[in-house]
Amino acid sequence: MPRRPPAILDVIQAVTDVAPSHPEVAVWWYARAAKPGAPIQLALEPRQDSRPDTDGIGAALATRLGGTAVVLRLLHGGSGSEGLYRVLTARDGPAAPAGGT
Repeated sequence: MPRRPPAILDVIQAVTDVAPSHPEVAVWWYARAAKPGAPIQLALEPRQDSRPDTDGIGAALATRLGGTAVVLRLLHGGSGSEGLYRVLTARDGPAAPAGGT
């Protein structure tokens, strides 16, 4: 039986799972697919002077999305974010402890 394609909630969960390992990414954006079956498209807005590991991030997301192809591109300063939906904005500073305040 074929797997269903990932829903937006699956993408949000995958990004939420992967983001803490990539503090160099300030904002994670989602682009709706032009047609069914197209790869998941995300744009990453890096923190200043950072270069995210797009290959590693893409592989981690694809694994969490059941092997679905993920295409990543970089945005700088929010330019080129037309037609994108903000999925997650990373907090500045260290993460709060688990179960913390």
